[in-house]
Amino acid sequence: MSTPRRILFVCTGNICRSAMAEQLLRRLAAQRGLDLETASAGVAAEPHYEVPEAVNRLLAAAGAPPFRHKARLATREVLRWADLILVMTAAHHDHILELYPEFSARTRLLREAAGFGEEDVEDPMGGPDEGYARCFGVIRESLDALIAKGFR
Repeated sequence: MSTPRRILFVCTGNICRSAMAEQLLRRLAAQRGLDLETASAGVAAEPHYEVPEAVNRLLAAAGAPPFRHKARLATREVLRWADLILVMTAAHHDHILELYPEFSARTRLLREAAGFGEEDVEDPMGGPDEGYARCFGVIRESLDALIAKGFR
């Protein structure tokens, strides 16, 4: 596969992990002059849920500009847009491939793609701010590794 230009992140509700990864990679790509587009979706997204304030604070601290986000479902049309689909857990991977097996070559577990093994990115939803910070750190580490290896 050639270097991806359109990267889609997928989690459960599309208001925490995948939204963080989308916004953070967008910021990192802009800083480093990388020609990337980012988006996100969730396997059980509901558009009325909002991004937790802890996520907004972490992204702002990382230099990401304020953003408006509406959770969206990972549909065939949404998945079709992406050159690379990075999911947060093995369950997300299995869900997507069960419904949309045609995307198997494009769908990878974020931590595994980054070189950290078959490790899930834990969901901090509903937990303390420290859980969000840990999750943000795992996503940042993963994105830095993916950028360093050219997303291969």
